[in-house]
Amino acid sequence: MNKIKCELVFPTTIFFSDLSDSYREELIDYTRYCQAVDPSGVQKTNMGGGWQSKDNWLDNSVCSRLKNDLQNLVNEVCGSLQISEKMKIYNSWVNVNPSGGYNVAHTHPRNYLSGCYYLQTPENCGNIVFYSPLHAKEMLDAHYGQMTATTANHLIYPAVAGRVYLFPSWLQHSVEQNRSDQDRISMSFNVFFEKF
Repeated sequence: MNKIKCELVFPTTIFFSDLSDSYREELIDYTRYCQAVDPSGVQKTNMGGGWQSKDNWLDNSVCSRLKNDLQNLVNEVCGSLQISEKMKIYNSWVNVNPSGGYNVAHTHPRNYLSGCYYLQTPENCGNIVFYSPLHAKEMLDAHYGQMTATTANHLIYPAVAGRVYLFPSWLQHSVEQNRSDQDRISMSFNVFFEKF
């Protein structure tokens, strides 16, 4: 028999980076201020008492260093993918999930890339879960000795303070329930073509 060859085709890319974010505590304070000013917030995918800010959270001057760091990360990722169009962060919001809070599975329609940045992540606060876009695979799947990035139907990435995840906006994801007694605080954002 000839040697069997295997190629990975149509991969889904998830990028992540840990920021040198000396400004994180200041952003947590700003989040608490936003939550106090608008305690009802916005209800979208946040469940179990979770709070979400109104849109364009990054546009406040206190967030300028973070926005700059995130835009640099976006530029670097787009460069590695050899995307010729310029990309821009278009909207952003902050999420506060108390004990029991979680986010249901969702996508970010009408965007190209989406990201999540963690400000506060106590132990057992819940991780981000990405689901395979290969829905047909779930119809009949094998039993694997060990699940890998190429065989799993979902992958769990840890919530780490200072870490950013950047992924295709069409990739379905959720956030596990916060099982700690402290808030998990994260910030989400969307990226699209500067000229479309």
